[in-house]
Amino acid sequence: MWISLLAALTLATQAPAAAPPPPLSVLVAPPDAAGAPSHVVEFAQEHVAEQLRARGLVVVRIEDITRKLSASKRRPLLRCNRTAPSCIRALGAAGKTELVLVTELGQLLSGYRTGARIYTANDGALVTEHLIPGVSEDQLLDSLTQSIDAVVPVAQTALRGPPPAPPQAEPPPPPVAVVEAKPLAPELEPEPIRPLRRWAWLPAAGGVALAGVGTVFYLQAGDKYSRLDKDGTPDAPLDNADGLASSGRRAQTLSRVAFGLGAAGLVTGAVMFLLPGELPAKVQPSAAVVPGGGMVGLSGTLP
Repeated sequence: MWISLLAALTLATQAPAAAPPPPLSVLVAPPDAAGAPSHVVEFAQEHVAEQLRARGLVVVRIEDITRKLSASKRRPLLRCNRTAPSCIRALGAAGKTELVLVTELGQLLSGYRTGARIYTANDGALVTEHLIPGVSEDQLLDSLTQSIDAVVPVAQTALRGPPPAPPQAEPPPPPVAVVEAKPLAPELEPEPIRPLRRWAWLPAAGGVALAGVGTVFYLQAGDKYSRLDKDGTPDAPLDNADGLASSGRRAQTLSRVAFGLGAAGLVTGAVMFLLPGELPAKVQPSAAVVPGGGMVGLSGTLP
C-alpha cells in the first residue's frame, strides 16, 4: 500500500505542466480591393501577412494555395463572395486554418477604405472587423496595422480564451523606520584638586606685610642719613652722631631683610596658587561572596 502511494505521489510531482495552446492559424484571403492598383494590393497583402506573423500567428497566403491548384479549382476560390459563409468555409478548408482574414482596400473619391475582417473557418461566421474610411495612400500601411491591432486580440480571445493574468507582484516590504541616534553627552572631566591653592593667601599676605615693614625701615634709614648729611657741621657736630649712624645702618639692614622676605612670601603664594592640581582618585569598592567566605576589594586608580 505504501509503495503504491509513494509511486502515485512521485508521478504527481513529475507530471509536466500543461502545454500552452498552439498559435492560431489564419489564411490571408484575396482582398476586397475594388479600384485599387495591383501593385498597391500586392504590397498591402505582404504587409498584412508580416504584421500577423509578428503577432505570433501561423500565416497562410492564398497565393501559396492557388499556385498548386488547377484552373478549374483556382477560379472559384478567387472569385467567390468573401462575405458569404460558404466562400469563407471553402477558403478555410483550402488553407486548413482556423481563421480567414479578408483585407478591405477599396479606392474611393475621398481616399482608400481600409480595414480587416476576420472569420472562423469552420462555419464562416464573422468574428470582428475594423474599417477606416478616407485613408490617403501614404497612410495606407499605418491604417492596416491599426486594423490588425484591433481584430487579432478579439479573435484570440474568441478561439483561445482571455490571456492569462500577469503574475501579481509581491508587495514591497514595509519601509524600515530609521531612528536617528542622538549623540551622547560628553562626559564632564572632574575638576582637578588643588589643595595648596586655598592656602596661597597666607604667604602672600605675609609677603605684603613684610614689604610694608621693610618700607618703614627704609624710610627710617633715609631719615637718619638725611640728618647726618645736613644737620651737622665741622664747627658744630651733631650729638651722638655715631649712635645715629649705627641706627641708620640697622634700619637699612632690616628694610633689606623685610623686602627679601616679603618678595619670597609673594613668590611662594603665587606658586601655591598656580601649581597644577591632581584628578580625584577613581576608586570603587567591590564585594563578593565565594564558597567558604567573602571577598572585599578596591578597584581604580589611587592618587
